[in-house]
Amino acid sequence: MTPLPAKQTLKLILLPMLATFATQRLYLHLAGVQHVRTGGLVIHHLFFGVMMIIPAAFVLAFGPRNRTSAVLSRIVLGIGSAMVLDEMVYLIATQASDSDYVSSLSLKGALVFMGFGTLLLLGLYRWCRRSEV
Repeated sequence: MTPLPAKQTLKLILLPMLATFATQRLYLHLAGVQHVRTGGLVIHHLFFGVMMIIPAAFVLAFGPRNRTSAVLSRIVLGIGSAMVLDEMVYLIATQASDSDYVSSLSLKGALVFMGFGTLLLLGLYRWCRRSEV
């Protein structure tokens, strides 16, 4: 399979990442905090994000077999990355209560980590684009 161009890879990761972040935060502030629980434990979307990132990274590490897996692995990587980056400050720097999740610290921290993630992705794009020329 021919590798996807760097620009397409950038879009396939960045756009779902930004859309997922915006959707999560909008839903949170409009509908309130909702939890997924299993056995009495709260399963944060950070963990769902990790469970998406790992298989996507493995597919990308071994090289997708076809165009569909190449595209889907990048989309899933973007979605999972947003889920992880969104909750890092909330789970590390707060008491992880419902009110903490809608706090300005949680939002500002998530924006900072999303910014770092976006800058890293753009930097990698620029670096990979040079090698395509």
